[in-house]
Amino acid sequence: MTNWKAALGAALLTLATTGAAFAQTPATQPASPALPVTNAAAPAPISGTPVQTTATYGDWVLRCAHTGEGTTGPQTCEVVQTLVLQGQQQPIAQVAIGSIDKTSGLRLTVVVPTAISFSKAAYISGAAGTANLFDLTWRRCLPSGCFADIVLTADALKMMRARVEPANLVFRDAGERDITLPFSMRGLSQSLDAMGKETVAVR
Repeated sequence: MTNWKAALGAALLTLATTGAAFAQTPATQPASPALPVTNAAAPAPISGTPVQTTATYGDWVLRCAHTGEGTTGPQTCEVVQTLVLQGQQQPIAQVAIGSIDKTSGLRLTVVVPTAISFSKAAYISGAAGTANLFDLTWRRCLPSGCFADIVLTADALKMMRARVEPANLVFRDAGERDITLPFSMRGLSQSLDAMGKETVAVR
C-alpha cells in the first residue's frame, strides 16, 4: 500500500549559481557606468521563538506551530500517534487530538489512505466484541489521505485519559475489508496536559 503521507517523500532542492558574463565594449563606445543597487530587501530578523516544536510523551507526539507570519501568529497544537500495519514500517494512518482554535472543543481526527470505502463509518473500538468507543464522521479526502473526526465530550476525554488498554481504529478499504489498526494510550494523558499548558501560554 502506498504511503498516504506526501510529506514523507523528500524533495531535492538544487541551488545553481552562475557567474556574471560581461561583453567586451568596443573601443569606440565608452563603457556604461554601473548603476547603484537600490531598495535591496534586508533579510528578515530571526526570532528566538521557534516556529514549530515537537515533544514526545510515551507513544504520543505533541506538535505546536504558529499559523501566522513567523512567530507572531496564533499557535495551534495537537497530539498525534502514527499507526503502521503489523509487519510494515511505513506509516499508514494517524490519530490526532487537537482543536481548530482556543474557543473550539477538542476533536479526535484520523487520517487514513484514500483507497477506502464509505459504506461504513470509521470508528474507534476497544477490545474485540465490545461496543464502539466512538463513531467517526468522514469529512473530506485529499491526495494525502481521507479525514474523519468527532468532537470529544468531557466524559469521552476523561475516559480516554483513564484508559490503559490500547484502542483500535477500524475502517473499510476499497475492497470492503475491515482494516483494524491498534494504537496505544501510553503517554496520552501527559501529552494532553502539556498541550493544555502550551495553549494557556499563548493566550
